[in-house]
Amino acid sequence: MIFSIIIGVIIFGYAIWTLIRFIKKSKQGQCAGCSLNKTCQSGCSTVSPETRQEMLQNLEQKPIHR
Repeated sequence: MIFSIIIGVIIFGYAIWTLIRFIKKSKQGQCAGCSLNKTCQSGCSTVSPETRQEMLQNLEQKPIHR
C-alpha cells in the first residue's frame, strides 16, 4: 500500500513539474523558449543575422570530438 502511494506521488509530481516547465517555456515565446535559439537558422529575432553567422562559423571551425 505504501509503495503504491509513493509511486503515485512520484508520477503526479513529475506530471506537475512537466506541466509547469511547459507553461514557463510557452510564456517565453517560440524562439526564446527553444534550446537552439542561439544557433537557429530560422531567423529568431533574439539573435541578429550577423551574430548568427559568427556563431555558425565558430561551430564549423571547432572539431567534433567523438
